[in-house]
Amino acid sequence: MKSNLVSVLIVSYNAERYIEKTLRSCLNQTYPDFEILVLDNNSNDRTVEIIKNLNDSRITVFEGKKNVGPYAGLNFLLDRAEGEYIAIQDHDDIWLPEKIERQVSYLEENKPVIACGTETFYFYENKGVLIADKREKFVDFVDHTSLVFRNAGFRYDPDYLLADEYFEKKIIGGKIYCIGEQLTVHRIRRDGRNYSRSRFSFSRKNVSDFFEMNGANAKSILSLFGIFVMKYFPDDAIWLIVGILKRKSTKINRADFSALVGSDVL
Repeated sequence: MKSNLVSVLIVSYNAERYIEKTLRSCLNQTYPDFEILVLDNNSNDRTVEIIKNLNDSRITVFEGKKNVGPYAGLNFLLDRAEGEYIAIQDHDDIWLPEKIERQVSYLEENKPVIACGTETFYFYENKGVLIADKREKFVDFVDHTSLVFRNAGFRYDPDYLLADEYFEKKIIGGKIYCIGEQLTVHRIRRDGRNYSRSRFSFSRKNVSDFFEMNGANAKSILSLFGIFVMKYFPDDAIWLIVGILKRKSTKINRADFSALVGSDVL
């Protein structure tokens, strides 16, 4: 393990529309000491070609012979990560430049804390709008694309459909410090293929796992209803509900966001 090195882990699959911008947002971090490990899950598009064409020595790409899924894929990369810190990135999301520097600085100054996330803009691609909520300083779950944690032997349990949530709440034990600024952008794709909750199946096991993670209370029941809405309701109905629930949230359109950050990172 290399002190102060950050290992950025990305599992990709058919991400040719997004992977270059995602990787450039990682390469453009102000924090200098990082490696990027990408496992491609046997894409049948130009994803691997685009990654290789970046021709950056900080990127190592592993070409999988089959699709093992996102969380077995992350375990594969964890076994090869040399960094003191692990940063999780999705193949279609974006980081703002100071993200890793801010998180490592916090973790260096707060040794008992295992993990650090950030507030996140959720970019609703089909509407061209970014929405963000304020978070408490310490939470048990942050958007997974914002997570940085100490490389201390943690591994995912792919038996859980929402394995990212299970990882944060149960495996690293919650108590995640959340930087009170939106330093990541999570893309809600218009095709819905990146949103794990939209793939949630209402089997007995999955519902049982959900309540194991979240407890049987009004908040978790409301959250489960939200998953049901994302899975079964048409886009216009979903957007109406989002508008009602997020009426007090920070909102910005794509053009204004691009002007704010100085380029069209999306």
